[in-house]
Amino acid sequence: MKSTRLGCQHERLRPADVMNGRQGRMVSSGSEVGRYVYWSDRAIQRVAEENGIELAGRRTWTVGLSVPGLQSSFGQQARVTRNRFEEARRVKRHIGTAAVEDLDTEPPASYITGVGKVEFAEFAAWHAQGGVVMHVQLRSANGRRVDLCLFGSKDNLRGFGPSDGFDNGWTSSAAPAIEELLRSRGTQNTSQWDDEQARSVEALKIALDQGFSSTSGEHVGRPETRGFTIGHAGDCEFFAEIYTDVVLDPARWRLEGESAGAERIMVGRPMWIRTQSPDAVVRYAELRNGSGWSRHRWLRPLRFLSRRRRAVIGPPAAVPTALETPEPSTAGAARRRRFTQARD
Repeated sequence: MKSTRLGCQHERLRPADVMNGRQGRMVSSGSEVGRYVYWSDRAIQRVAEENGIELAGRRTWTVGLSVPGLQSSFGQQARVTRNRFEEARRVKRHIGTAAVEDLDTEPPASYITGVGKVEFAEFAAWHAQGGVVMHVQLRSANGRRVDLCLFGSKDNLRGFGPSDGFDNGWTSSAAPAIEELLRSRGTQNTSQWDDEQARSVEALKIALDQGFSSTSGEHVGRPETRGFTIGHAGDCEFFAEIYTDVVLDPARWRLEGESAGAERIMVGRPMWIRTQSPDAVVRYAELRNGSGWSRHRWLRPLRFLSRRRRAVIGPPAAVPTALETPEPSTAGAARRRRFTQARD
């Protein structure tokens, strides 16, 4: 069955992008050379083993004859370069229609594939290091907003370095709940956010508001001003395994800031993210520190080790003294969570 890519919002469409007649569904000509900005060998190998997918394809052999005696010799042909593009194609073809592309289908989804703008940030968890969170906001053909929150390892991220982010601002006390979700692949939940809507909302808050300072609307549309943010890449092809997929009850939630208007939230782990053009990646460190930052590559390790504060974009704002968000039961209006669950 022939399928089309996911619908999504874009700030600007390139000439290579065309619409196929339905609102929110976009297809790309694919004529530009891209690169993988995220690739998880572990996730891809696990899915391949669980689903009987041969990533390398059939083995090819060479046959030769030796003279005298006309003795034949056989040998396996060595692969010169690894073909990740072919590996991704094999996985995607084998998973087939199990990978959701039409966002108007009802949850839950097991896999999702599509095209969208991906924002990257460090996953700030005090008890675990080396995590990264990726966010994609999409629109279905019928206009429903879908937020894709993907969590993975910084070791699988390409094109960004240790000096791209800076540690500052709000972090979520729900990080252990999200880590349990990822570790169990959505099968366990022993946290205080004991239903999938509540835990998914916490994942969305981490993706959109981790690192904010004080004013609720201060960072709306300006992720480069938040702590822990790294950069974004436009028009990325992505393929991800989904662990939770919920449609929010509008009578239950009052969400503010960038989370306001969220309708469907998917949480999972990316297998790969690939840009469709070489210049698609925007590094927020360059926006924070100026264009000259990119020319002084040899200074980046020194800047990272010194842990000096980066330049702040926009007017100065008061920074809260405590970086860790208290639990919802903590008293004190100044330390209260900005997102609250509506009372029945």
